[in-house]
Amino acid sequence: MSTLHGGNIINTAKELGCRPDQLIDMSSNLSPLGMVPGLDEVLRKGIAEIAYLPETASESLVQAFADKHGLSPANILAGNGTTEFIYNIPLTLADRLRHALIVTPTYGDYDQACAWAGLPATHFPLRRHEEFRLDLHRLQAQLSGRELVFICNPNNPTSGLTASADLNACIRCHPDTLFVVDESYLPFVRERSLLSFPLPENLCLLRSFSKIYGIPGLRLGFLAADAKIMARITSRHKPWGVNRLAQIAGEYLLKYGDARAEENIRFVEQNRPAMAAALAAMPGVEVIPGTANFILNLLKGETTVEYLREKLLEQRIMIRNCANFVGLDEHYFRISLKTEEENRLFINACGSILK
Repeated sequence: MSTLHGGNIINTAKELGCRPDQLIDMSSNLSPLGMVPGLDEVLRKGIAEIAYLPETASESLVQAFADKHGLSPANILAGNGTTEFIYNIPLTLADRLRHALIVTPTYGDYDQACAWAGLPATHFPLRRHEEFRLDLHRLQAQLSGRELVFICNPNNPTSGLTASADLNACIRCHPDTLFVVDESYLPFVRERSLLSFPLPENLCLLRSFSKIYGIPGLRLGFLAADAKIMARITSRHKPWGVNRLAQIAGEYLLKYGDARAEENIRFVEQNRPAMAAALAAMPGVEVIPGTANFILNLLKGETTVEYLREKLLEQRIMIRNCANFVGLDEHYFRISLKTEEENRLFINACGSILK
């Protein structure tokens, strides 16, 4: 299971004999700015509350999320990260579905979740010559009803963004198809969420707090869906799915996290072009156009991505080898933006290796 993911920083630090904070982890797509100011103090003050059971269904947190987005609590479920819902949705709704269609290359757990649920899955491949952009017209031509369609927007690892208005129109045109849209990286770009549209009956929308707020270790995510779908999912949702510290963090972030989200957007807008240009200037590197806080690259020539990854690890820098993404191979790697100083160290190290 761990081979599906980047960001294995704790084990990597053990292997290298250093602390995790001595590594530059560009393999995981997290906020380059770290935690929201004040959150650490809130968590320290709340530590005593782990002596009690958390709210069974995170009722206060769900209400706060619903209020923020103008929804009913009946449309919202809080969970142990969005990954929990990625696995629960196929398992819970498989009886109304014929098969799954997964837009690839993308996050590997969509495939794994369908396999665990016994739901046959096929892939809708994004095309290299189209810069891995999602062609909704081509996708819709493959829909006939009772599919479960997984779409990550912006997509991981390609960083391609599809306009939410276009996605919303596509979803409404196919009421017999269930769409799971993962917006884990949408807060890093200036694009409205599907939460800003009336929720269609055939949409399950995933929102992550791990990436934009830099708290992947707390595990906190949300599912938004029509009340009928949500009732089915909730009926098989385990109690106490969110620990007390994550509940406390979530309520704080809903109140005070918007400023940090805007800072992340500005950071990406200011630093992504320079990082992409620096990568594109290196011998044998082709940068795949994108928008979010991470960049997919194609490495040409004799140097392999695994060699590059290993040489960078010697300098305590982690990148993501994308060979295990469906539709990619050992010539692709992904990096996420970090602080300006860490980005500079990576560019210098990578440039030196590729020379």
